[in-house]
Amino acid sequence: MFLGRLDKDDLSTKLGQLARKIEEVKVEVHDALVKKHGEFYPLFDATLQLRSRVTDLRTDIDAELAAIEKQVQLGIAVITVTLNNASD
Repeated sequence: MFLGRLDKDDLSTKLGQLARKIEEVKVEVHDALVKKHGEFYPLFDATLQLRSRVTDLRTDIDAELAAIEKQVQLGIAVITVTLNNASD
């Protein structure tokens, strides 16, 4: 009977030790995640800002290209009319 009681006490002690170790590991995992998130979020935010700037620049470039294309087409039309009038 005494031997059975000792085993239960020993088991209880070991379970308590394991529970403490589990809590320590949980805290370490939590701290690691917080640290990684803390490093990741500013980089992610900066990347989103850069993406927005690039998108805005691309819109500006597309507008300028459209304006240039329109000017070129207009110039071609004027030259075509001028050449047609000159050949008549």
